[in-house]
Amino acid sequence: MSRKNLLALVSAASLATGCASGGPEPTPPPVLGFGQHATASALYHVADSTRMSLPTPMGDMTMQDVSRATLDLAFAEDAAGTRVTATVTAFEAKTESSMTGVQTADAGDVEGALVFVMDGRGAVDVVSVPETSGLAGDRARFTAVAHGLFPRLPDRAFEPGLSWTDTVAWSSEGDESVQVTTAYRYSLTGDTIVDGRRLAVISVSGDSGITIDADMGGMATVTTLEGSEAGSALWDLERGLLHSLALDQEFEGSVQLEMVGVPDLPVEIHTQWRVRLADEGRSP
Repeated sequence: MSRKNLLALVSAASLATGCASGGPEPTPPPVLGFGQHATASALYHVADSTRMSLPTPMGDMTMQDVSRATLDLAFAEDAAGTRVTATVTAFEAKTESSMTGVQTADAGDVEGALVFVMDGRGAVDVVSVPETSGLAGDRARFTAVAHGLFPRLPDRAFEPGLSWTDTVAWSSEGDESVQVTTAYRYSLTGDTIVDGRRLAVISVSGDSGITIDADMGGMATVTTLEGSEAGSALWDLERGLLHSLALDQEFEGSVQLEMVGVPDLPVEIHTQWRVRLADEGRSP
């Protein structure tokens, strides 16, 4: 074999060996954003617990409101991102007040689906809310669910130490007028393994302002609140879905009554918000 042919053979063998040893291209890191769902549907449990204290001319009033819902979510492509249709498969609510006693609601008080569209970061445009009656509330309850079900995401590749901010603002008109604005801060603190699945750990904090125009026993009221919230979210990197979200919220403010000579009443509200991907049918 000539020297020229030998060099050609060695070069070809080296090239082949290099290609074989290099293997496939590395898998890019998963994207922390919406529209990357590996499944077309998901079942979530949502729980909301609120405690309010309010001194009134008739005496101090305390109220405890607890609600639980199970939402069957269907994801579909939309021109603006991802369309989410959330069917309420279970619902229960209970309000206990020192002045009005105990009131309850169940799935029979909720009719229709919650439908909203999200962009890649999770900004929500509400299309429709369920029809509700009694304690199930008006549009505000399920509008809040649409905007609070998922955290905002950076719509960027998973990268430890990543941080971002976003502002969530929404309003609802119904039996009461509600306006909410929250400036959120997020940071990706790492990842963890739960039941064999790799989950991104996201720290969440925010500052909120809330205004509620309502009617209290035939009297117009304006409630103004400011507060903060803190908690965390776990994001399933393989499924491209939220695993769970836990937020604790603290608000202080005042209630202005349409009554001559009555000063604004101070109010304090403490809320726990929990969202969890359904697992073996357990409730939150």
